[in-house]
Amino acid sequence: MAGTRDRSASPDRAAALKADLVLEATIGLSDDALETLVAIDQPGCSAAVAVRGELVWAAARGLADLASATPLTTQTRFDVASISKQFTATAILLLQRDGLLSLSDPVSRYIGGLPGWADEVTLDALLHHTARLPDYWIELDREGIGFTDPADQAATLAAIARERDREPGEGYFYSNSHYVLLGTVVERVSGQSLRAFLAERIFTPLGLDMVLAPTLLAPDIALSYETDLSLQQGAWTAYGHTGIITTPSDLALWGDQYRQGGIVRDDFAAGAISDGEGARYGAGIYLNDEGTLSHSGRWGGYLSTFRVSVDRETVMAIACNGRGANRSGLAEALWQLWAPAP
Repeated sequence: MAGTRDRSASPDRAAALKADLVLEATIGLSDDALETLVAIDQPGCSAAVAVRGELVWAAARGLADLASATPLTTQTRFDVASISKQFTATAILLLQRDGLLSLSDPVSRYIGGLPGWADEVTLDALLHHTARLPDYWIELDREGIGFTDPADQAATLAAIARERDREPGEGYFYSNSHYVLLGTVVERVSGQSLRAFLAERIFTPLGLDMVLAPTLLAPDIALSYETDLSLQQGAWTAYGHTGIITTPSDLALWGDQYRQGGIVRDDFAAGAISDGEGARYGAGIYLNDEGTLSHSGRWGGYLSTFRVSVDRETVMAIACNGRGANRSGLAEALWQLWAPAP
């Protein structure tokens, strides 16, 4: 009969239709947020959201290269800076599960030529930032080695070795030096470069387009810009703390490991240390007081943000290629859309 309504749709079907409409609306609002908060003619941002291991939204806005006016796309890669730490930490935990090291081991067991503190500082202290070693850039700066002057892993380890004293006090003290040392430990124990180890044990098994390659230049890698739009091409090639090149889409897919496990297991949270500001630092990632996981990064003009929801089902990743980009505003806007607080 004309005008009658089909009453045969099941409640499950109705719920699915409603979910589709909500998803479509959220995607539209995410596009709007990116357009509002990121300029199209400046260094910009790429962002992605995955739910239960499926990419549900990804978009990019702004320029990857100002000189050529090359736009950012969702395939543009970035150095994700300190978000790299969770991969180094995972490598250490994989080796511990293999029985090849213990977090209770002193760093001197694996790296020689360090000051006396190396007999006291454990791998656990490096992992959780309680070793309280000065950040290596302080010593490089003291030696007149700036960000655009070459400094490789060996030069960086030498700079760390020249620091005779640790920072006074106890507890959490964030330092890139800790993860440079951990990256070197992975190499000494595994007999592989950290780049090869991560590819073999993490990136390739998960099908992730990621590579450890600090300062890498390629047509699909966004250039890095200062707030005054000057090019920020660093020459420091140390790793362990930074240097992973990837897209937010692949980073968001990686984040599902914190839900489904396999490579990431519960040991990532074991022994997490209070940072004094309402979070605990685990294996290269913050465990926040409301239950989310997060880490951010900055390296030259590269900015990055990574978040995992309380239920571990939603992952957001953002990468920007300019110090002036509104990364924080974009992150908050997207997080409220995809993982609003209850």
